[in-house]
Amino acid sequence: MNLLPQVRSQLHDAAERRARRRFLHLNTSGRGGQRRGWHRTPLIALAVVLGVAGAAFASGVVQFGAPAPKSRIELFTAPHSGDGELKPGTVRMLAISTPDPGGGVPWGIREFSTSRGLGCIEVARLVAGKLVAVGQDSAFGNDGRYHELSAASGGAGYGDWCASLDRYNRLYINDMWGEQPASAWQSRCYAPGSPAGGHQRGEPECPLKDERNLYFGLLGPDAASVTYVLNGRHHTLATSGPEGAYLIVTRSTPGQLLKGVGTGGVVPVDGPITELHYRDGATCHLTRRSWIGGAYACTPSMQVPVGYVAPQDLSYSHQQVATPLKVKLIRTHMGGYELGLAFTSRVALTNAGSGYDFIWSVPGALHENQGNYGTEWNIAAGQRVSTTTCPLPPGLIHGTVSLHEPDEIFKHKSEVVYAYKYEKRGVLVASFSIRIPGAPGHVRPEHEQKIDPQTHRFESPFESCSTRPLLPRR
Repeated sequence: MNLLPQVRSQLHDAAERRARRRFLHLNTSGRGGQRRGWHRTPLIALAVVLGVAGAAFASGVVQFGAPAPKSRIELFTAPHSGDGELKPGTVRMLAISTPDPGGGVPWGIREFSTSRGLGCIEVARLVAGKLVAVGQDSAFGNDGRYHELSAASGGAGYGDWCASLDRYNRLYINDMWGEQPASAWQSRCYAPGSPAGGHQRGEPECPLKDERNLYFGLLGPDAASVTYVLNGRHHTLATSGPEGAYLIVTRSTPGQLLKGVGTGGVVPVDGPITELHYRDGATCHLTRRSWIGGAYACTPSMQVPVGYVAPQDLSYSHQQVATPLKVKLIRTHMGGYELGLAFTSRVALTNAGSGYDFIWSVPGALHENQGNYGTEWNIAAGQRVSTTTCPLPPGLIHGTVSLHEPDEIFKHKSEVVYAYKYEKRGVLVASFSIRIPGAPGHVRPEHEQKIDPQTHRFESPFESCSTRPLLPRR
C-alpha cells in the first residue's frame, strides 16, 4: 500500500488554500506586492507543509486514522452467555509477522481469553505492534490510513476464532478464511465471480489482486513446524512461540472453492498444509479424511490436539450427568402437536464449549435430518433446562439429550463414524420415544416450514419454538 499519492494531494490542497489567503491579503496592499509575492508563496507554503507532514508521517500521525468501530455482532459483551466477555488483561500480540503477497504492512495474530473459558485469536494487518485494518477495498472510505482494531472490533473474516482453553489455559485452534480483502476489515466489497445474491446490493467488487486466503492457528508447545504446498512447491514454516502459532497468507485465485467461509478443526483442513511436525520427531500427515477428526485426523493415527489436556471439570461421565427427562405432548392452536422437553441439570456448566443438545428424529425426513436445540449460556447445578419443538408430523419420535464438552476426543474410528453419521453429541443425559398422533402425511418434513398466522413466525419441525411468544393453547 502506498500513501504518497494521498499525502501529496492533501499537501497541494493545503498549499493552494494558503496561497489563496495570501492572494487576498496582497490584493488589499497594492498590485506591486501581489507581483512580488505570488510565484514564491505557494512553493514556500508547500515546502513548509511538506516538512511538517514529513515529520508527522515519520511519527505515525499521518498513517493512523480513527480507531475501527465495534463489530456489528457485538463481540464479547455477555459475561454468562455465548462466547462470554473479554477478560481484562489477557490481550497479547503473538510473535507472528507474515508478509502480504501484494506488499505493504505484514499480517499478525493476537490472543485473549473470555469469561466463559475460551481462548480466541484475531488476524489482521500489523503496524507498530498493533492489529489494524487498512482504509482500502471500500473500507473506511478508502482513506489509505491504518485503523486500530480493538477486540470488540474483531479482525479479518468473521472477526474472531475461539475454542475452549485446556487444563493449563492453552489454546489449540486451526482455521482459515478465504477471499478476504487485503484491508483486513470485515468485507466491504465482494469477491470477483461471486454468484448473484452472494453479496449485498450496492456492494462494490474487490480487485482480485486484493483478495487473500488466510490459514492460521495455534498447535501448542509440542509443535515445531508445518509443511505446506503452494504452486507445486513445498515450504516448511517453523511455528512461533509456546503457542505453536502459524499464519500463511496467499492470494486468492479465480474460481477457487473458498467462498468466504472457513473450516476449523483439531488439525488444519481445507488448506495448503500437508504435514505437522512435532518436537519428539512425530509427523501428522493430513489426508482428505482429516476433517472428520478423531482417529482420522492424522496418518499415522495419533491423538490430537497433541498435548491437549481437558479441564478436570469438563470430563463428565454418563453416570454423573444422567437424569430423568420429562416429555410432554402439547396441542397447538393450529390443531397439531409439538413436544415439551425438560430436565434438571446435575452439573454446573460455565464453559462456552459445553452445553446440552436436544436432538429429535422427524418422521419421514430424508438424509437422516434431525431437529436440534442447544444451550449457549451458563447453567447451575439443579437448574431446570427445557425446550419446545415446533409442530411435528405424525409418527414415532426418537430423541436424546446429551452434554457436549470442549474438544471431545474420539479414540476409535467407530466412534468417529458414529458421531458423524448419527449426530452423537457428547455424553448421553437421557433419551425418549413418543408417538405424535395423526395419520402420516405425504409431504416431506423438509417442505413443512410454515408461517404461524398468530406469531407471523416461520416454524419448522427441525427447529425449536422455545422463543415463540406465549399463546393460549387449547
